[in-house]
Amino acid sequence: MICRSYSFFASQFLAVAALSHFLVDGFSYAPWAPTSTPIAPTIQNPTFARATTPYRNHRYPDLSMDNYLANPFFHKINTEYPGLQLIHEDPFVFVVNNFLTDDECDHLVQKAMAGTISNGREALRPQIGGGAVVRTSSGAVCENEEVPTIRQKMSDLANVPDFRQLQYLKISRYIEGEEFSKHTDAWPTEGAPISMGWVNEEDFFGDQRRPVQGCIPSKNQPSHNNYMTCLVYLNDIPLGQGGSTTFPNIGLHTGTNGSNFYEAPAAMDSRARSDGSEWDWDFGQALTIHPQKGMALLHFCSLLPEHGGICDGNTFHRADPPNPGHEKFVTQQFFASCPYWDIPEDSLPIGRISENTV
Repeated sequence: MICRSYSFFASQFLAVAALSHFLVDGFSYAPWAPTSTPIAPTIQNPTFARATTPYRNHRYPDLSMDNYLANPFFHKINTEYPGLQLIHEDPFVFVVNNFLTDDECDHLVQKAMAGTISNGREALRPQIGGGAVVRTSSGAVCENEEVPTIRQKMSDLANVPDFRQLQYLKISRYIEGEEFSKHTDAWPTEGAPISMGWVNEEDFFGDQRRPVQGCIPSKNQPSHNNYMTCLVYLNDIPLGQGGSTTFPNIGLHTGTNGSNFYEAPAAMDSRARSDGSEWDWDFGQALTIHPQKGMALLHFCSLLPEHGGICDGNTFHRADPPNPGHEKFVTQQFFASCPYWDIPEDSLPIGRISENTV
């Protein structure tokens, strides 16, 4: 990420204005450094091959669900969904091999590349990162009635039957060199240090205030947040040719008194570590997932509302740029912990994209 400091906002009005600029489709802001973010090494077998069975992707581990099911802090998805694999614990990260069919992927790509039939405008629009985030991709937002099958699959996998918690389905295109630098899909409380560009501060995401204050997109309902993201890769990119999704800071966010966040979660404190050592944005281990057509990737960006909707700083992630000669298409589904949600303008549809219904 790019490090940049921001001026102090003199009034609450300016703070709210700045926050609304930073908040896009989840919170896309990071006040830390380097201009160069090397692609993290993958934990997978370096041989590129499409999986031959819908029930297991051999590039990734297939961990037991026991610890996830026993953890009280995160939403429980449908662990019986065909092809579901838990590939990482702490944080819990899942993939679903062949979640979308080749035809469904192709139809979504065609939608993104089509004009919006209701007003003749191009469907793809620049996507906004906000603050210091670099986001150079373009995207389209679907009306709910043109993607009913996709939304039903998302609902079934996520075990979220209330469709009001599913925000509008997005499709993003990354051509060679385009990226979405490190960000979180959760939302901070209004006036949180991260929204002001303040590092080395207590209560970095404003989580300590969220049970009382809420956050703007959830209409300030206490403890509610974006709590889960599912993205699906719509095309293959060969290993080594970029376009991966990388979680670069696993272990950055600790729990109470420096304990495991997933056993005793606490608001992220960027002042210092429990042993007194300096807090460092580069701290942590990386997990990298490579695009495979039809494969879903699901993670939790915040805790359940009954546990305060605390943002998980270990799930900062980035979309690495495709190498020359390659491009990437993904579709993203964001899940809110409540059915009443204000959506930023660039996450709203501008009319039906095409006649095609998926």
